[in-house]
Amino acid sequence: MMNKLLILGSAAGILCVSGAGEAQGFGIVPHANVAVYGSYMDQNDSQAGVDPGGGGAGIQVGLSLTPNFFIGGSYQYNYLTQSNGPGSAVGLAGGSVDYGEKIDQGRVGGGMVIHLPAAPLNLFGKVEYVHYDYQLVHVNSAGTDYGNLDRSNNDGVGFHVGVQTRFPGFSVYGSTGYLQLNNSQGPEFNVGFEMPMAPLTWGFVEYRYDDLHNTNSYYFDRTETDDVRAGVRMTF
Repeated sequence: MMNKLLILGSAAGILCVSGAGEAQGFGIVPHANVAVYGSYMDQNDSQAGVDPGGGGAGIQVGLSLTPNFFIGGSYQYNYLTQSNGPGSAVGLAGGSVDYGEKIDQGRVGGGMVIHLPAAPLNLFGKVEYVHYDYQLVHVNSAGTDYGNLDRSNNDGVGFHVGVQTRFPGFSVYGSTGYLQLNNSQGPEFNVGFEMPMAPLTWGFVEYRYDDLHNTNSYYFDRTETDDVRAGVRMTF
């Protein structure tokens, strides 16, 4: 709970200090900005035999401190479900299991952007604190209700480098990075597209892929996550 409050408080503080411009969602847009979006997430661990999926929503905020330095934060919640999953994935001796999974993600960080006017491109690097937690809920096997399992926290740091095009009518951006969390680690890739919808308003679509090898997880050995987002980003 304290991690979540820290993330939300930091993100709100960034938004309230309106001013220059920023990069968030790995897209570089002028001025302070806030984005709201919907998400569809799918997780897969082939070794454990789990493949839950489901929807969610999130918010991103950001601000430029100077033309070359920015800060930003984000929070996202998803609720995933799986039917007829392997009971062994949740610690049962056998049989199949139905369950839901609550996932919270929060990030706060900052970085540097280099503008290449002749390209036109922006190159950027970013470091962020990452909070990730999940909880398996409504676990049911063969008519027996096992209730909710303990929540698992997974915190650490993420490092990213990327590029964004700057054209008058649209922008394409992408990044590659690595997450080093206390229970897992692995690469992360992000690509996105945004275009203006109205004055100071951009529509965007993003795809993020994580391939995390879990070092201290009872339920999952290797978690591959596909996350598709679509939303609106407003600049100030």
